[in-house]
Amino acid sequence: MGENIEDCGGALHGRCRLINRNPDVYMVRVPFMNISTSETNVYIVKDGDEALVVDTGAPTDKGAVVLSEAFEILGIDPSRASFFLTHLHMDHAGLVDRLVPCEAPLYVNKTDFDLMNASKGPQFWKRMELRMLEEGLGPEKTRLYCRIGHYGIGIDSFDAAGRDVRFVDEGDSLFVGRHEFKVVSTAGHTPGHQSLFHEPSGLFFVGDHVLFVISPGLGFRPDRADAMAVYLGNVEKMLGMDISRLLVSHGELKDGWRERCEWLIAHHKKRMERAVEVTRMNPGISGVEIIRNLNWNVPKDWDAISPAQKWCILESGIIILEHQTHMGTITREKDDRGIYRYHVAK
Repeated sequence: MGENIEDCGGALHGRCRLINRNPDVYMVRVPFMNISTSETNVYIVKDGDEALVVDTGAPTDKGAVVLSEAFEILGIDPSRASFFLTHLHMDHAGLVDRLVPCEAPLYVNKTDFDLMNASKGPQFWKRMELRMLEEGLGPEKTRLYCRIGHYGIGIDSFDAAGRDVRFVDEGDSLFVGRHEFKVVSTAGHTPGHQSLFHEPSGLFFVGDHVLFVISPGLGFRPDRADAMAVYLGNVEKMLGMDISRLLVSHGELKDGWRERCEWLIAHHKKRMERAVEVTRMNPGISGVEIIRNLNWNVPKDWDAISPAQKWCILESGIIILEHQTHMGTITREKDDRGIYRYHVAK
């Protein structure tokens, strides 16, 4: 792997280390206990006096201390740095309001930015609740899970008022001194998820698009068409890129990124095949009943799963159903209660 690890200082207790030379890239492990992970990997690229920070971590006091100490040890003045957000979940954008000066350029994707703002209004959640009801979830659980979903959507990840927000998308470039980083669309985990690619070194700052520690969840949005096709297309796109190393946002850095991408594609296809199998065995089944039978890597007793995990499973499951109906593999129609009933297409 050729990893050049240098601890940046005892104050961070090993949470900051140099992982690449030319360009100089530091990884800062910002703590935050999430469903399946305990920290977010924030990356800092330096060239001379210029610096680019990729993501910020979650809005916790400990996380703020860790990242601010990293800035100090690395000699970074945040007001003179630039910041790039792979997506606007709070474990990636949650420290913007505390650590990113308003005058610092903040690069984000407009689709995710607009969704973050839309999710602050009641109409967004009315559409989300309606869809959960249509899949057969039930009113009480729909209200519970949608309250949890506010976190996953990224509501209030940061306040954009007065900030130097700059929208970037596929094909744009960011510069840090001598180094150019190209923006690559990796939508799927969120509709506007994006990554950074340094072509000369092959470093790919991949956010949550591909992870080794877990299979990334796919975020459902009522007005986005076939998120599964988008996600799989963006994973397959990586296979045609000259990537040397994935800089993931959660977990340790590992070799074998190509094999991991191929595994993720096969993993999702296997789960989609399972959705067809369950529907064939149970004609007229509801969406929630299909989703609960898709062999998730959780305890078999549905009641033993945390509400936050259930929300993530429901999102990903609905995306599978959307893809299968879009492809014409399964069909659906509403019963007299307004609940979708699924059948295998003839």
